[in-house]
Amino acid sequence: MTDKMVNAQGLTEEEFLKQYDPDKYATSNPALTVDMLLFTLQDDEKAGATGESSKHVEVLMIKRGDHPFMGRWALPGGFVTRNEDPEDAALRELKEETGIDEVYMEQLYTWGAPGRDPRTHVVSISYMALVDRSKLKVSAGDDASDARWFKVNLEVVDKKRAAAQNGSNGYTLEVKYRLVLSDDQQQLYGVVKAIKSVENGVVKTRYKLLEAQGIAFDHAVIITYGLLQLRRKIWFTPAVFSIMPRCFTMSQLKGAYEAILGTTFKIETDQFTEKILRTGMAIEVRAEEKCTYAGKDKLYMFNPEWDYSNVV
Repeated sequence: MTDKMVNAQGLTEEEFLKQYDPDKYATSNPALTVDMLLFTLQDDEKAGATGESSKHVEVLMIKRGDHPFMGRWALPGGFVTRNEDPEDAALRELKEETGIDEVYMEQLYTWGAPGRDPRTHVVSISYMALVDRSKLKVSAGDDASDARWFKVNLEVVDKKRAAAQNGSNGYTLEVKYRLVLSDDQQQLYGVVKAIKSVENGVVKTRYKLLEAQGIAFDHAVIITYGLLQLRRKIWFTPAVFSIMPRCFTMSQLKGAYEAILGTTFKIETDQFTEKILRTGMAIEVRAEEKCTYAGKDKLYMFNPEWDYSNVV
């Protein structure tokens, strides 16, 4: 028979749990919330030189109906209740505040700096998804007085690199971003600084909110971070394919990549096609597949047998 371990007070685990007060740290522990970052692509009003509509990124925001930051725009989100899984809380809050249900979201990052919420020390788990907005019906609810899609523009406004001060061969890179969110009625913005330090092979990056107009909490930071992560993910995950039609041309796929990567992304279609096919995520449409297309370009589809290990 295995002896039961006891702590310094002579208690077994069963005895410890029986007398444990679940509210012991209730007044000192941070509160836990979830924030949902839903990106989508939308056609621009004017068509490009080829006649095909160019696209832009949009993010879903809710207008806060109560303090703090009443009247400002925030990501959908809310507090996690006791005994509730954070992912379940994210789906619940998204449904309550925007009416959106059954969206697959990936965990993005955990934000916990003191002072990010004026009410108390709040730790937030953020989730992200790239969705087809045409399949979603948005309606504000709960403590959100409005819910809308905002066009996202993220640009670098300053960049500084300096050698490490301790004499090592590392460096520090500071990049200042300006985030602009706009719809047909208003414009919101935030200024975010990303500070990356590289030393002895260790890379550390932190984000700092410098300025915000109309955007609640530190959500300008979360949106900036989320878009930067999405730009990295699309080259080695099939995130973009979830919003593409079943059969598509490389020009259509390139347009989606261009919208996400921003104006600095420049690549010829042939080079883009080669790069995508090398990942194994897309394949030419087979003859037996039922796809209709009026043009002469080749049609492609997501490779149903794709695996992360296929990425070169």
